[in-house]
Amino acid sequence: MLEILFPNLMTKTFFLLFISLLFTYVGAQLVVSFFRNAYKNKKKYVTATKNKEGEVNIHVAPRVLNWMIWPVIIIDLAVFLSLLLFFQKMFPLNIIVMFFYTFVTGIMLGIVLIAVDENLAMKVAWLTAIITLLAGAIGMYSSIDFSFMSSFLFFALLALIAVNFMRIFVSIRGTTKRVVALIGVLIFVGYLLVDFSNLKKAKKIQAMNNWLTALDFSINIYLDIINLFLEILDAMSDD
Repeated sequence: MLEILFPNLMTKTFFLLFISLLFTYVGAQLVVSFFRNAYKNKKKYVTATKNKEGEVNIHVAPRVLNWMIWPVIIIDLAVFLSLLLFFQKMFPLNIIVMFFYTFVTGIMLGIVLIAVDENLAMKVAWLTAIITLLAGAIGMYSSIDFSFMSSFLFFALLALIAVNFMRIFVSIRGTTKRVVALIGVLIFVGYLLVDFSNLKKAKKIQAMNNWLTALDFSINIYLDIINLFLEILDAMSDD
């Protein structure tokens, strides 16, 4: 039945990617709704102000966010590593673990949105979607093989991780923060081009038309999209 509905590698990959993003949305929405309800119920740890557009922006006490975010990060990493190390080849258990991972990632994104400005979510999501579609179209339908960028992107990503790690100890704000975020956007656009280009090549190989390969591609593209979302959010936020 599944092979009839999803006959090739592309349909399998995009189906898994769509469901993964849906789980992420649900996880993020649950967190945002929870804190908005807490504000309506006048919980002491939640306050609110209005942003430039007149939208209500929820503020949660940092101690509460810290209490939530670190366990979620640990669970998120643990599930992701277990997927890669133990369940990646175990169909359909690997699919279930992938969806659980994306749900937990959604919870983490929801906390990040509350910490920044949850009203930016739709704007950032639309920008992310547009950029992803453009990168996907270029990666899959142009005559360029973007895999040559892989090595450069890897080292650029390491540098970005190092800079973001430094931000734990050194505050980076204003123009500098936006420049770093825009560099991050370019890096993950590059990864989208590479992954869609690789998917274009893989779809021509019949032996790769299976759910394990589709899962690998969906994980890669999913991570590109989530990180692209975070970098755009960082560039657009006022903090």
